[in-house]
Amino acid sequence: MREWFAGVKTVEELRKRYRELLKKYHPDGKDGSTEVTQEINAEYDFLYDRLKAENESDSQSCAYDENEENRGFKEVINIIVYINADIEIIGRWIWVHGGYEYRELLKSTGFRYAPKKKCWSWHFGEYRQYHKSEISLDDIRMKYGSQTVSHKEKQYAVKQ
Repeated sequence: MREWFAGVKTVEELRKRYRELLKKYHPDGKDGSTEVTQEINAEYDFLYDRLKAENESDSQSCAYDENEENRGFKEVINIIVYINADIEIIGRWIWVHGGYEYRELLKSTGFRYAPKKKCWSWHFGEYRQYHKSEISLDDIRMKYGSQTVSHKEKQYAVKQ
């Protein structure tokens, strides 16, 4: 087994390296592979738990369990990746454009319909609105970046 995160000593370094690796090896990319992505995810989960335990033993604590959030995020993506709709990841949100025929699945997964944006949205945990005015999806994309999840006839789920 390769060591994808060799030399990583902090959670911040781990997160940065994880994002770089997924950009390069995600199954939807040209150099991507499902097996490699699964290896990366498994090693990330293991190292995150270890680094978190080290930080807690040093009397440092995290505001929330990001590893739990990442697992929830992966589970939701694995459930909806098969639907015939445009799926977009913006920051820590998953947006599904279209997908009306899958509304029951989306609702059961925790999605809510955003009528002004005309799409479904999902966010891990409780959401509190920080803005009084409506913010467009284009503005949100500009601030956080955007990644689309391509629909395939057969999509391989990311193993946890």
